[in-house]
Amino acid sequence: MIPETQQLEDTASADFEADKKAFYDSMAKLQKQIDVITVEVNKLRVELKTQADEAKAKTAARVNEVTKNLDAARREQQTEIEDRLKQLHSIIQSINAELKHSTAEGKVAAEAKAKVVHEEYNSARRALTASLEAELVEFKARIGTAADTVAEKKAAATAAIHAKMADLHAKHDAALKKVHALKQANEAAFGELDRGVRAAIADLKTALQRAHADIAAAS
Repeated sequence: MIPETQQLEDTASADFEADKKAFYDSMAKLQKQIDVITVEVNKLRVELKTQADEAKAKTAARVNEVTKNLDAARREQQTEIEDRLKQLHSIIQSINAELKHSTAEGKVAAEAKAKVVHEEYNSARRALTASLEAELVEFKARIGTAADTVAEKKAAATAAIHAKMADLHAKHDAALKKVHALKQANEAAFGELDRGVRAAIADLKTALQRAHADIAAAS
């Protein structure tokens, strides 16, 4: 390999490692933030079950505030992962193009590089699906809180509200199935399935917000 080419390879390798470190550092920071918020919101939900109405209203308002922070942190986490996946996919395409014109020696080096990048790509995929699954666990808890509120207000719980609760469970199950399909998807189908998961989760979130509003109005 000529010196100039080797220098370019070394620079690309150094950039790859720098990007990798920056990504993992950011993921660790965001996950710590998510974990701290999750502990707080779960503690608040436990308190809600035993509080009187006045205290419960204040706690519910705090839960609403904290969950907004949680959603923002998780959205940032997932966006960074998706950006990382796009970056890695671009590198993979570049390596595949390189392989078509490589000498025997160059092919060995390119294949070794491709293996490393594919491993990083698969690791990022796992991080994304884990984040999506955690998000659905959180939404399951929110549905549970809504169900508790309905149970406390039996007289106001109309058939329409019960139907909304059933719809929430159905939407949650549908979104979870999409995440499971995403975990099994090949590289070509991953992007489209990821968009489908995002749409299903957004639909669930909107339905949950409307259900909370309807439950509050019926109280």
